[in-house]
Amino acid sequence: MDTQLYDTVIVGGGPAGLNGALYLGRSRRRVLLIDSGDARNMAAGVMHNVLTNDGATIADFRARSRAQLDAYDVTFRDDEVVSAEPDGDHVVVTTKESGTFRARTLLYAAGVRSVLPPVPGLADLWGTTVLECPYCHAWEVRDRSFAVYGGSVPSECLAATLTVWSDRITYLTDRRELPQDERGRLTAAGVPVVHDGVGEVKPHPEGVEVVFEDGRSASYGALFLHLDMEPRVAPLRPWLQAPDLESVQTDERGRTSLPRLYVAGDLGRTMQQAAMAAASGGLAGMAINADLIREDRPGSLPEPPPPTPAP
Repeated sequence: MDTQLYDTVIVGGGPAGLNGALYLGRSRRRVLLIDSGDARNMAAGVMHNVLTNDGATIADFRARSRAQLDAYDVTFRDDEVVSAEPDGDHVVVTTKESGTFRARTLLYAAGVRSVLPPVPGLADLWGTTVLECPYCHAWEVRDRSFAVYGGSVPSECLAATLTVWSDRITYLTDRRELPQDERGRLTAAGVPVVHDGVGEVKPHPEGVEVVFEDGRSASYGALFLHLDMEPRVAPLRPWLQAPDLESVQTDERGRTSLPRLYVAGDLGRTMQQAAMAAASGGLAGMAINADLIREDRPGSLPEPPPPTPAP
């Protein structure tokens, strides 16, 4: 076991965890950041909508962020957290290879895992010509034809949003029956609908080829879809006493209804964007610092309101 007592252990080395470490490091806190390297957006290769980093590679962003954090009392471990749970006034974090660590607080910023529909070929093209976020990726494929896959998760709002970047959009239902309100929004957006079953998705010189179950195919510049998200909370389950975070209340600064546990990034109250994840990490860092001041100097700061369920 590492004998040091950290002020905060941060789980997750994406924008949320890194920015939380920056705020806490600059607040003279002793921080340990543990990162498995398994980022949700790593397949995309680059990041967008972050000033001074628009188009930067994810690997370069992380490396430069770590280099800047070397100025502070921030330690890094490239490892996987297998459990995190309270132990009196501390939190005990156990990793796969580096052992056990103790801290006064835990900032959990491990994010979520994207769950692709079971369509053959989607995973191979994920992050290149199979995309999710229009604000992250549509500029690079603007004015091409788009397919929007709506076979598993209703995605008519995504189709309507994409009309900013292309006037050639086709909505693929993969034989899913559309409710009236979904059909109405697609009609209002001027997006035609193809109801045929989707057999597979393949690379194409223009972008992506969709092969339907009847053997027909169509090519598009890109295929967009909404995804189900699976929270990466397995290490927290003994603490949560639940399979996910739904029973845990959080506030806008990442405090939770469980003492000493904070969340940031895709697990918190934020849209799943790098800039917003970074902002949430900063908010959580400030909340942790303030709460540690409250603990060390009782009565010096007013108590925050208790976390409430997300609206």
